[in-house]
Amino acid sequence: MRMRRNAGLVIREDPSGGPLPIQAVPGLYPELVRELPIGVVILLLEGSSNAGTFKIVDANRAAAEITKSDSGTLLGKSLANFPKLLETQIPSQLLATLRAGHARDLGEISYRDNNERDGVYSVRAFPLSNNYLGVVFEDVTDRKHTERTLRDSEERLRLLIEGVQEYAIFQLDLSGNVVTWNAGAQRLKGYDSTEIVGKHFSVFYPQEDLSNDRPREILARAAQFGQTKDEGWRIRKDGSRFWANVVVTALRDPRGNLLGFAKLTRDATEKREEAEALTKTNELLELRVAQRTAVLTRVNQEMRTEIAERQHAEEQLTKSRDQLRHLAARLESVREEERRSISREIHDELGQACTAIKMDLVLIGHKLNKKQTNLLAKVDSAVRLVDSTIASLRRVAFELRPRTLDDLGLSAALESQAEEFETRTGIRCSISLSREPLTLDADVSTAIFRIFQESLTNVARHAQATRVEARLKYEGGRLIFQVSDNGTGFDPEVAKAGKSLGLVGMQERALLLNGDFKTESAPGTGTTVTLTLPHPRSTKKEKDTP
Repeated sequence: MRMRRNAGLVIREDPSGGPLPIQAVPGLYPELVRELPIGVVILLLEGSSNAGTFKIVDANRAAAEITKSDSGTLLGKSLANFPKLLETQIPSQLLATLRAGHARDLGEISYRDNNERDGVYSVRAFPLSNNYLGVVFEDVTDRKHTERTLRDSEERLRLLIEGVQEYAIFQLDLSGNVVTWNAGAQRLKGYDSTEIVGKHFSVFYPQEDLSNDRPREILARAAQFGQTKDEGWRIRKDGSRFWANVVVTALRDPRGNLLGFAKLTRDATEKREEAEALTKTNELLELRVAQRTAVLTRVNQEMRTEIAERQHAEEQLTKSRDQLRHLAARLESVREEERRSISREIHDELGQACTAIKMDLVLIGHKLNKKQTNLLAKVDSAVRLVDSTIASLRRVAFELRPRTLDDLGLSAALESQAEEFETRTGIRCSISLSREPLTLDADVSTAIFRIFQESLTNVARHAQATRVEARLKYEGGRLIFQVSDNGTGFDPEVAKAGKSLGLVGMQERALLLNGDFKTESAPGTGTTVTLTLPHPRSTKKEKDTP
């Protein structure tokens, strides 16, 4: 076996002088040729000068797929088996390539024969050895069809743009020079394409716009934002002016590189004149209205003065009410802070002091012997007194400001208050909390807790109830807190006339949070109070998640 180089390929020859089949060549070469996406066949010229005697002695997989055959069917066929192919220039070109001894690009041919589809093929041939010829071909039908469709589409678009008479449509290069010019542009601006193509589009602008560098600014905006709109005076070839409505669009390639600009211009002079005429008419009407209004103004001056005085009084009243409300909010905030501070001092300092006293008393009790009964009794009594004092301190601290509200959050404070109320009064108290995480700030949490506390106080004092139910939930973007009892109920109008401070306090707390407070009750039907906050604040997240 020997090798020779031809057209950049290494060809292995068998002892008879012909090339080995693709499948018989060792190494990567046969695998590479077999998997190529383009067709490869090896032809053997059996006659000396008859191109029809070219015989297919080997073919790769792509060749079989392109010709809608299989390799076994192709092998052994000659060009004479493809009569339509013999009518083309390909056979004579193959023969010339073999005789010339060097590779040749045979170009593209349109071909259809029997089972083969109607298509366009790109063909290249190169001699191998003796009468053997390698042929590489590729189906480029789809690509040619796409190119033809694109050309047709571009031609239709060009004809459409050139035929538009109502709009001036033309293209600019990156520098702003005119590249294309349609009939509408010629009609509107007066330039023939031979006169304007290649010139800078600034020739359409009046001197005042050129002094402000308006043309460059418009292209810069279009390049930055993709498209920009503009209105202003433009100059025709004869020097006359027209009011233009302009849209400039940046043209980019698929990679985003700027290619130039498309400019669409419409003559809006007539509409501008109509708008100016309408403006003048409106100004005249406004003048007449102003004259009549002046007369009416003199007649109604006293009434206006009175209305202004009343409005001023109402504004002062509203301002005073707002100031009082802000003051009440500030006082409430200060009071809550004082409650928090006193509650912590009572719980921490006094509680710790009482605990220390108790520990000392217990220690003293352990030091006494059993014979000192009087002292032991005194110590035991003092310990009970200290325990009672500690319980009282805890109750007072809880009433002032429960630490659970600051340490564990609103949910824990509500549950603790419900348990304490049930233990103290014997009235069953249940609470249902939202499953969604509570994200309320300190003001909202405090207001809800105080309303709950005041509601329970009213139940204990007046309702004669056996059951209290409280619910806190999110619904429709609102936070709703509701407390209901099964007590005797009351007439809300009578309570309002009596100026119930408890209800007024709860109402004010709701107003300070831009919320709504509602009381529903009737004698013998129990009472329900509802707090609704349309937009709960959420600057500080609750520590618990029910």
